[in-house]
Amino acid sequence: MKECINNPFCQSLDLKTRERLCAHATITYQKAKQIQVVNPENANLEIIVKGVLFTFTISEDGSQEGIQLVKKGEILGTHLLFERLQFPVTHTLSLTDVIRCNFPIHFIEKLFNENREFAQALMKNLTLDHTNNLSHWAFLRSKSGPEKVAFIYKSLQKLDVDMNLITQEDLALITGVSRITVARAMKDIYKK
Repeated sequence: MKECINNPFCQSLDLKTRERLCAHATITYQKAKQIQVVNPENANLEIIVKGVLFTFTISEDGSQEGIQLVKKGEILGTHLLFERLQFPVTHTLSLTDVIRCNFPIHFIEKLFNENREFAQALMKNLTLDHTNNLSHWAFLRSKSGPEKVAFIYKSLQKLDVDMNLITQEDLALITGVSRITVARAMKDIYKK
């Protein structure tokens, strides 16, 4: 598929495996600033072909948990491979226009069991994803609120996110700090 050109995950697979994946893919689009709800019952494995989004869950008290920045080549829905684990409803907020390849989980499970190269690539992606998330959030946990905002702001700029579309509320959600903290941090960012 032309959408998958230069996708890091797909490029790590041999041609035959890529063709098999493409035959079962459904392409979906999510516009910038669009929120999507993903229920565990109808979730798919999704490869991000283009764009940047973040995922989060909302706890009973209304706070956000499990916030994760996801970009081109990364995969959503790997938790579905672990069928006995219960996962909450997940929300995605696209920060840019996003293109995804969606795959039915039963197909992915079958391919995972039959194709060693695919299984290795998927496990490598999963391992790198968890390692990056752990180090990213350990780093952020050691920073003050304004430092978190500055780090996320710079990270989003590096990913070519149009910062004119990102509100202080978005930054507060992504960083896990209050909007007041974001407003104060933004004053410092704009001064520089």
